[in-house]
Amino acid sequence: MVVQIPALIIAGYLVAMLPLFYQQSSKEPLALNLSLSFWLWVLFTGMFWMLPISLDKALINPYWDVFKIITLLLSGVFLRHAFAGPKILSLFFIGSTIMMLFFIGYFYQGSELRLCNSYLIESQQTAGLGLILLAFSLLFASIFKIRKDIFYPI
Repeated sequence: MVVQIPALIIAGYLVAMLPLFYQQSSKEPLALNLSLSFWLWVLFTGMFWMLPISLDKALINPYWDVFKIITLLLSGVFLRHAFAGPKILSLFFIGSTIMMLFFIGYFYQGSELRLCNSYLIESQQTAGLGLILLAFSLLFASIFKIRKDIFYPI
């Protein structure tokens, strides 16, 4: 979960960089409603695949696994276009995602019960630690990416 979900989103993001997809001018910002739609898709898809029952179904049923792959790849494609929207919207959704990852990671790591039937309790605690580390890395990457907008506003 900690490796596959981000890897699929990154793969979709890289697929969106292909010339096959519409390349928008970097000087023209994406409309607010379109950017908001893309961000909501990415956030809700991420929340859905963080649920233990969704992970269990994806392990048991191959159709759910294909659904997971398609929705996460699509999230990566949408993520590329969502970043073209207003920066304040991007900051809000990145912050929400980081907080969600911290909370879910803490919950997975600190839970005494097995949340996913298909995983052992040790795997669940390792996944929780991985989610917390992923949240920290996303936080530092976001700060690094927006550092020039914060310190050198034009």
